[in-house]
This record gives sequence, structure tokens and C-alpha cells, in this order.
Amino acid sequence: MKKNDGIRDLTDAKAAAVVERHRVYWENGDAPAALFRVIGQPSPLADTPRPFYLQPESLDVERWRETVERGYDAHGLLYDDLFRSLAVGFPSEALAGCRIRVSGGTHWAEPCFTSWDQYDHFRLADSPWFRLWMENTKRAVDALGPHRYPFCCCFYRGPVDLASAVLTATGLLEAVLDRPREAHHFIGRLTDILIEAATTHASLLPAFKGGKFNSYGTWTPGTTVTFSVDNACLFNPRLYEEFFLPHDLRLCQAFERPFAHLHASARQHFRGWTEIPHLGLQCVIDDAVTPDGRKVIPIGPQLHELVADFQAIRKKKSLMLYGYWDEATIELALAELSPAGGLALDMRVADPEGIRRHLARDSHPGGTGIPG
Repeated sequence: MKKNDGIRDLTDAKAAAVVERHRVYWENGDAPAALFRVIGQPSPLADTPRPFYLQPESLDVERWRETVERGYDAHGLLYDDLFRSLAVGFPSEALAGCRIRVSGGTHWAEPCFTSWDQYDHFRLADSPWFRLWMENTKRAVDALGPHRYPFCCCFYRGPVDLASAVLTATGLLEAVLDRPREAHHFIGRLTDILIEAATTHASLLPAFKGGKFNSYGTWTPGTTVTFSVDNACLFNPRLYEEFFLPHDLRLCQAFERPFAHLHASARQHFRGWTEIPHLGLQCVIDDAVTPDGRKVIPIGPQLHELVADFQAIRKKKSLMLYGYWDEATIELALAELSPAGGLALDMRVADPEGIRRHLARDSHPGGTGIPG
């Protein structure tokens, strides 16, 4: 992890300049260079020798506070140009009643469908996950104070992903095609639950310079939510626009600067998401890493195939890209997706320090223009 030149936390006066650079990003403005974050080298998912199910747990506030403070002492406020934000959360599928299994190095939501009206009388207040999440968030903010650290929103599964978790992907496809009336109602109720959870949690998070922080390391000029739409790739534009896009819009309307995590495999929906006012976009350009970690295999459309799609987005809003990058890929993005002020590159690379040096060369004077 890159140490960030002495800005430990939000109380440092230099943090204001970082916020102003992020404001330019959200306004899709111009700047000397793009924002970037070098996450590290690509690696396969770690194994989980003993798979288990997550359970709601009370936060050990004192231990957590010590861990957070040691981390900021060692690494500071920034991870390259993005904030090292703090989240108090859990897999959001649990809000809908899914059991969460940890295996294969990640979380898996198990389907929990019982009936088409199972959420008609659902109350978040009755969920032990929700109650403990609210309590843990309040205790975390109280322990660290509201002014020093960038508490961020959680990463939520959006309407299409939440419905897919409850029903399975196959079940969701069958519902949309064979039981459209029930599917409309079911997805709408899941979105109601998602909006209530996200807005309630957001109200507990401190603001900074008139904005808040999202889960991908950006300061946002207003309230925010981060949500995924991974399973959008399963649908053609007509079906997505009928069953899901209106609910994406409802979720976005509950916040001032929402942020969507999408994949290049759902490029058929880029236009629809681009038309949602004030919605920020992060697109994953997919790949897979071999088990030995020595090879990165492209999956689906890659940057050179997506330039025209991304240029259309950049005409209307800022864009964050995530993927495996080399110098040629970085140069292509910087050359084709101007202006640089509204572009952010979130990267896994073979040579992290080499890429950082590359981004600091004379062709990109001053890095991103964020002072150290």
C-alpha cells in the first residue's frame, strides 16, 4: 500500500485539496491528470479451508478502534488518489433473509425464496442483521468521532442482484419471462427494503465538506449509495428497462450522488444508466487469474473494444474503470477518455511501483494534481 505523503486523516488541512479534486471528478471537469489507485498485483481468490456461515455479531469497538488508528498511523488517509474509507457493514443479501456462506475465499448468498408475497409485510426492524448493523455503526462513529475519518456507505446489491440472490439467477429469469406480474411486485418490494436500509444507514454517517464518502474511495458532493448490478448482463435492454431500470432510478433518487458498480459484460445497458441524473459509474473490465497467480486471462470485452461506449458515457458524466492494467492500457484510457478530471483508474498491475512511476512522468506532470 502506498503511504500518502503525510496526510494522516481528515483533520489535516491538505485533505480539503483532495476533496476539491474529487469534486472536479464528480463534475466531470478537467484536471492535469486522472485519479488513480494501484491496488496491487493480480491474485486468485484465497481458499477457505473450513467454510462457514456468517452470523450477526456485535462490533468489538475497542479492538476495531485500535486497528483503525494503527492503519491510519501507518498508511494515512489516501490510497494513491482515493480515500481509505471506513465501512461498517455486511453482505446486504442478508437483509432479505439470505444465509451468507463463506467459501472459496469470498461470500455467497444462498437463495431464500418462499413465496411471491414473502416481503409484503416484511419489517427491517425485525431483522437481527439490520438492528445490529445500525447499533454497530453508531458505536463505531462514537468511538472514533465524526470528524477525523472518512466513514463511507456500504456496498449494496442493487435491485437486479438482490432479486437474483433471493431467487437464483435462473429463478429470476424464469420469473421475468413466465410470471411478469409477480416479478414486478417482488422486485419492487426488495427495492423498498434496500432504499429503507441504505437511507437509514446513510443518516448515521458523518458528512465532510458538505459531502460523504462512497465505498470505492471517492468523496461525493452529497449523500451517496454504492450498489451493484452484476446480473444485468443476463437481460436484454427491453427486459432490463421494464423490470429493473425503474428500480435503479428509484434507488438513485433517494440520494444526491449515487454510484453504480457494473461490468463490461452489461454494456447493452450503459445508455440507460448514463441517463440517470447524478449517477456515478464504475465499470469492471473482467479477467481471471490462474491459480498460480502467473497469468491474467481476459474475460469479455476489453478496453480497446469499449472505447466508444466509454466515450459516450464521458460526454455526460465521470467514469471510474477497474481492471488489470499495463502501460499500454493506461495510455489508451488517458488518450481516449478525456478530459482527465472526470476519469479514475482503479488498477491491479504486475509492477505497482513501476506503474506509479509511469503515472508521475513528465507526460502526466504532478500525478493527479493532488498535493502531498
